[in-house]
Amino acid sequence: MKKVVYEWFLQHQERVNITGELILQKARDTMKLVYLHDDSDFNFSIGWLGKFKHRHGIKSFLRFGESESVDVQDMEQKLVSIREKIDQFPMKDVFNMDETGLFYRLQDDLSLATK
Repeated sequence: MKKVVYEWFLQHQERVNITGELILQKARDTMKLVYLHDDSDFNFSIGWLGKFKHRHGIKSFLRFGESESVDVQDMEQKLVSIREKIDQFPMKDVFNMDETGLFYRLQDDLSLATK
């Protein structure tokens, strides 16, 4: 079972941000496939996860760093476009959002990986 989970991890670490919870879920799903007729609830602890990560050299990495510099002229043009769109609405319907609100579905910058 551990080998199956590790092979899955290696196949997906480049394309997907993998969290500890995702590894634990994959381990549970794998056990359910191995023991199809067993209705047991397979639970894997944080301790199991820690040993699994240590055994395979899995560490937490920053997947995305700072973005490159911004083209100021391009940004000024985009701001004009944004202001034109905002002007179509009454001020009572215009709200300010920080980047957390804009990127609420954005994946975490940290991912588990072997490299």
